[in-house]
Amino acid sequence: MIDGAQTPNLKCLVTRPGHQTKQLNTMLELSGFSIINFPTIQINASSPTPFLEHLDENIKQFDIALFVSRNAVDFAFKYLSPAKLPDSLQLGVIGKGTWAALKNQGVESHIIPADSYNSEGLLASQVLQQVEGKRIIIFRGQQGRNLLGDTLRQRGASVEYHEVYRRVLPDHPAGTFEQLTEPHFPDIAIFTSAEGLSNCFQLVDEAMAIKLRSIPWILISERMRETARNLGHNADIIIAISASDEGILQAIKEWQLTT
Repeated sequence: MIDGAQTPNLKCLVTRPGHQTKQLNTMLELSGFSIINFPTIQINASSPTPFLEHLDENIKQFDIALFVSRNAVDFAFKYLSPAKLPDSLQLGVIGKGTWAALKNQGVESHIIPADSYNSEGLLASQVLQQVEGKRIIIFRGQQGRNLLGDTLRQRGASVEYHEVYRRVLPDHPAGTFEQLTEPHFPDIAIFTSAEGLSNCFQLVDEAMAIKLRSIPWILISERMRETARNLGHNADIIIAISASDEGILQAIKEWQLTT
């Protein structure tokens, strides 16, 4: 690893939603990097449904509640009171950020991924192996992956998805990206979702898109590599060992050692 004193002042493009950048930005800056924030996803609350408006009562129907992201936790707990959660309800999270978000609500996770921080890792956890007859609720954004619910149904569980937030294209004024990058175009870009990656190319003009395709990208999963290829990326792709802030920072530092 390179310590902060040795790290050149490289510019990192961070494309996470604005409210989720603080910790990662701090870690990057402490390691000597400069940040260009350009959110390519905006997170909005979903419209409340009768089910969500009475979630403190409705949650009692379930044996297990799973949260697929920190946003799922934050927006679900706009309807949930931690003190009213049934003692019998087991809570599961998909990664470190989601675990921390749940802990911020004063609630502990009972189910965590066995290894990788994704749906596959959560499905490998011991608690979710024997779920026949269990009622499971999954909180997520719109149009998420169905692997989690499909697999749990195959294992005999009754599963319900409930959308608590929506991901939308940010409304950046024209020329925002050019203004942010005019002094120094980023040396490397960080993308933490395929949707945010695709959105980025709707938010920049073709000249900027060409430049973006020519710099290294940090991605958080192998699944995102195909999206990068489809967008015409032609520089280094670095897959972080995990989607956590620590995993992303480690990926950048290890990439630096090879350049």
